[in-house]
Amino acid sequence: AMRIRTPTPLLLAARPGRRTAPAGWRGMACFVALEALVWAACYGVYLVVRGLSIGSETEAMRHAAAVIDLERAAGAFHEASVQEALRPLADVFSTYYMVGPFLAGMLVWLAWRDRALYRRMRTALLVSLAIATVVFVLYPTAPPRLVEGIGIADTVGLTGHDNGSFMGIRFNPYAAVPSMHVGWSLIAGIYGHRAARSRALRLFFLIHPALMTLTVVATGNHYDFDALAGIAVVGLALLLLARHRAQRELEPAEPRRLRGSGPQAA
Repeated sequence: AMRIRTPTPLLLAARPGRRTAPAGWRGMACFVALEALVWAACYGVYLVVRGLSIGSETEAMRHAAAVIDLERAAGAFHEASVQEALRPLADVFSTYYMVGPFLAGMLVWLAWRDRALYRRMRTALLVSLAIATVVFVLYPTAPPRLVEGIGIADTVGLTGHDNGSFMGIRFNPYAAVPSMHVGWSLIAGIYGHRAARSRALRLFFLIHPALMTLTVVATGNHYDFDALAGIAVVGLALLLLARHRAQRELEPAEPRRLRGSGPQAA
């Protein structure tokens, strides 16, 4: 009987068009390096702009009073009562407020799970941050924990953070409006829900923005108005990105239409 030789793994790996392990790792290393560069550049610019444009305390307190007056006029100034009701869970909410490690971990998870979805989330985060930075510069606002006489405490303990700096760049304590804790949690919820496979994880990403809204109020770091402003900023960023993608999808069709209307070849 005629024997059929099957190709060995070595031969398969050597065939043109097949990605070998080293090539795969090189691609991953390039991707990680490029993304790290993007984040370092964009977030670095954000920190510099935010640090150099810290508003005056008087102006920040005046804007905070305007936000409080607006909420009172709407019958929605309940931040002090919310914090008091949730005081037994203060440590839980204070931990949940430290969103940085969670967000970084989610970005790594999403980059591993779905790189295209990761890129969309990364772009949404950075565009929304750029929009928020404009508001931080034009409308510096003191958070509730810094406003005296309204009965709201600093449960996270950010007093030292307010006076601190990172690589010589001061932190801005007057960046309450908009709340990007809420805004970025909404983005994480949207893209995390799309990528998640288990029901439990989908449920978590579904309720995560609402939990963060409760968290920023319970910890004394934001007003309800700030949370709504953060949602509005994210909505604007996603709208701009959706329009940009729609325009890009139409661009390749236009040259083809123009070429098709030209004189036919003999």
